[in-house]
Amino acid sequence: MPIGLGNWAGSGYIVNFGTTIAFANKHFPDIIDASHAFKTTDWLFGNHPYHNYSLVTTVGAARPKEVFYGNNRADFSFIPGNVAPGILFRKPDHFENYDDWPFLWGQNEGTIGGNTSYLIFGSAFKDLVIETE
Repeated sequence: MPIGLGNWAGSGYIVNFGTTIAFANKHFPDIIDASHAFKTTDWLFGNHPYHNYSLVTTVGAARPKEVFYGNNRADFSFIPGNVAPGILFRKPDHFENYDDWPFLWGQNEGTIGGNTSYLIFGSAFKDLVIETE
């Protein structure tokens, strides 16, 4: 998975990667393997190097993320469907995503842009799954 190495964690990169793969597979199935879109959902829903918590509220394998900093300003809460920015990579080899302190905006801020990207990916992924059945 392409992870971000800057101040903003990598969920945006990963969602964009998954969306690109889903649409590319739709138009070029002989060239682009759909399995990478499934890897995107694995990452978002809890299969990543820091913890097994989902980065999407109300959705996930072990436990969905429940602590966000967002535009509703209800600290230590969330809006269903929020997507956390995700796992920050601190050089040289440290992953981090604190789940008990929402004010680390690079890890825990729920944004309209991030959530919208996730909805677009979800729609493209749903179509991909229906086509592969």
